[in-house]
Amino acid sequence: MQFLGMLSSNVAAVTAAVACLHWTASAQSTNSSSGLAIQLSVANNFLNGTTDGHVTVMFAPSGTDPLEDTDVTSSPNLFFGMNVFGVSAAKTMTLASTNAINAVTGVWGFPVVSLNDVPAGNYSVQAYFTKYEKVNRSDGSSISVHFPCGDGAPNVDGFGSLTTAVLNVSISGDPQSVDLVFNNITATEAFTGKEIGGCSQGNYEDTENLKYVKIRSEALSKFWGRSMYVGANILLPAGYDPNDTETRYPVIYSQGHWPADAGPFRYPSANFSDAWDNGTIPAENGKPARPTPKMIMVSFRHETPFYDDSYGVNTANLGPYGDAINDELIPYIEKNFKTIPEPYARIQIGGSTGGWISAASAIFRPDLFGACFSSYPDSLDFHRHQDIPLYTNTNAYLRANGSAIPSIRDFENDTQVILATVAQENHWELTFGTQSRSSLQWDVWNTVFGVQALNGYPLEPWNKVTGEIYPYAVEYWKHLDLANYIVTNWNNSRNLGKVLSGRLYIYVGTWDDYFLNEGVQEFQKRTDAIGGAGWANITILPEKPHGGNYQSREIWDSLELFYDWIQDHGPNGTTPLAKNVTLASARGNNFTEVLAYGGHQAALQRQSPPSITGGDHCDGAGGCVFQASVGRWDPGVSLEAQWLISGKPVGEVFEVAQGDSLSYAPTTATKRSSIQLQVTGRKLGYVDETRKSNGIQLRR
Repeated sequence: MQFLGMLSSNVAAVTAAVACLHWTASAQSTNSSSGLAIQLSVANNFLNGTTDGHVTVMFAPSGTDPLEDTDVTSSPNLFFGMNVFGVSAAKTMTLASTNAINAVTGVWGFPVVSLNDVPAGNYSVQAYFTKYEKVNRSDGSSISVHFPCGDGAPNVDGFGSLTTAVLNVSISGDPQSVDLVFNNITATEAFTGKEIGGCSQGNYEDTENLKYVKIRSEALSKFWGRSMYVGANILLPAGYDPNDTETRYPVIYSQGHWPADAGPFRYPSANFSDAWDNGTIPAENGKPARPTPKMIMVSFRHETPFYDDSYGVNTANLGPYGDAINDELIPYIEKNFKTIPEPYARIQIGGSTGGWISAASAIFRPDLFGACFSSYPDSLDFHRHQDIPLYTNTNAYLRANGSAIPSIRDFENDTQVILATVAQENHWELTFGTQSRSSLQWDVWNTVFGVQALNGYPLEPWNKVTGEIYPYAVEYWKHLDLANYIVTNWNNSRNLGKVLSGRLYIYVGTWDDYFLNEGVQEFQKRTDAIGGAGWANITILPEKPHGGNYQSREIWDSLELFYDWIQDHGPNGTTPLAKNVTLASARGNNFTEVLAYGGHQAALQRQSPPSITGGDHCDGAGGCVFQASVGRWDPGVSLEAQWLISGKPVGEVFEVAQGDSLSYAPTTATKRSSIQLQVTGRKLGYVDETRKSNGIQLRR
C-alpha cells in the first residue's frame, strides 16, 4: 500500500515542535544517524509457529530503564514502532526508515519520525513484541488484536509479550546496525498460578470485606468467537452478614480504569480502609464521628483488546460490554450479595473515563440506575472533543489559524502551560499500534465512539498522521454524543426529557487538565436549551483541575451525599423515584441497533462501486458524453481512476476524490465497444481494492 511520500509541512512542523519540547536524551552529538537499522530476532523456544504483531523499540538515555517513563508529557525516550507479519523464530525483522514514512507497514517514530533522525550518542535500547491473535467475530469481521490477561491491557510489555534485554548502544551517526534478540516473555505480577478462574479478567484472593467475582459473558463470547470475561471488585460494608436474610444494601457502582485488586476507591484518605472496616467515620473537619454509610461499593474489571476499560456500553468495535455488565454481571452480583435490586438503590459514579461511563450508564439505562454522579467526564458533547471542535474543524491537530490544538495542560502561577498537543499524543500512540490498537486514550475513543471500518478496525475520525478530519466518519460518532442522544430522544417513545430530569449530576473544574470542561459546557448548553436552565445538575468549579471526588468533596462527604440521594428517592423518601421513569421503554444503546448502525454488515452497505450513465445516440466515433461517479468508499481512502474501452485501459490513470462526478467523451471506440470506469482505492491498513463500474454498450 502507498502512503504519503512526505509529511505535510504542517505536520512536519508539529513533529519538529515535539522534538524541541520533549526530547532530552543525553546525546553526545546532534548528528543524525542516517542508515540506522534495528535487526530483531527471536530466540529458540519463544514462539510456536508464526504470528503477527507489533514491535516497539525504545531509545532511553544511557543507563536508564526504557520503561521507567514512557509518558508523552515527560519521557526522555525515543519511540519507534512497526507492524510485523508472519514472525517465526527463524525470521529476522528489520526496522529501518526510508524516505516514504508508512505507519502501517514501515517504521513510525516519536518524537522524531525516522530512525535516520536519531542523534548520535549513547542509549539504553530495548524492544517489545506485542503478539496479535486473529479472531473472527460473529458479525463477519476479522481482526488481529492482543487480548489482555488480567493485567489491565497495558500499551507495551503486556502479559505474553516478548522482550529483549536492555542493550547499551553508542549511535555513531554513520550507517549502523543494532542487533536485539527477543529472549524473555512478560508475565504479570497479578497471577502466580493460583488465581481463581484463569487468565482473562483473573480473580484475586478475597479478604473479609473485599470480594472478587468473575463470570464468562455469553454475549461477549458469542461476539468475539472466544471466551470473554467480566469481573468486579466488591467492597462490603462493616457488619455485612451473608447469612442475614433481612438486611439489604444499596449499591454504588464506581466506574473507572482497570482497578486490579483494589477496591472501588483506589486513592482514599489514609484512614479510609480502617474507618470503612470499623464502620465509624472519625471526627474531622468540624464534623463529629458518625457511622459509615451502609452501602455496597462495586468497581468493574472489563479490560478489552483495545484498552483497560470498555467504556461500559455496547459498541460496534468492542461488542456488547454494556449488556455483559448490566444484564449478566450485575444480576450475578445481585444474586450472590445482599443488594436492593431497584433503580433508586443503584447509583453510578466515576471520574474521567469513569465519569463518561457513569453518565452514559444512567442515560442509556434509566430503567436500571437511579442517578449518576459524574466527575470531569470525557467528552459528553462532541462539539468539543477535549479542545477539538470536532463537528466544525477541518483538522484535529490545527486550528484555522495554523496553531496547534492542545491536549494536556497545567497551570503554574495561574498561567496555563501546554504539556502536549493532540498531534503529539496521536503520533506517540502510533508507535504502540496502528488501526487504533495502541491501547491508549485517543485510540480507544475512536474504538468506542466510532463504527467499524471496512477492514474491521475502528473507522478513525481523522488521519492519524496529518490530522485531517473526515466529516463522514465523525457523523457516525453522534450515536454516542450523549447530549445529541438526549435531545434527539427528548419527547419520543424514550421520553428522556422527563425520564432523566433530576437524575444527572455532573462536575468539572475550569482548569481541567484535559480541557474536559469544554465538553461539559457544551452538554449543559444543549440540554439547558431544550429543558431549561438546570435540567441537568451541573457544577463547574473555578480553577479546579482534573481529579478528586465529586464536587471536590472529601471522600466521606461525597459518600454521604450519594447515600442521602438514595434515601430521598427510595419508597419511603421525600421524593420517591417514580415507576414511570424507570420503564424499559427508555432503554437505549441496544446492541442489535448498534451493529445495524456500525457493525461489519453496515460497513459493507456503506460501499458502492463506480457507476456510469449516458452515451445515448453515440455514433461510435465521438460526439457522445458519459457521466460517472467514483462510488462510495470509507473516508480517507485515496482514489485513482481509469477509463476502460472494451475492458482495456484508455488514457492515463488520474486521481479522483470521494463524491467526484466525472464525464468522458470517447474518441476511438467502435460501435460494438463498451465503456467502464475503473477505480482503485488505497488506505493505510486496508488491502488495495479495485472496483469497476457497470459497462455501457456504444450504439449508433
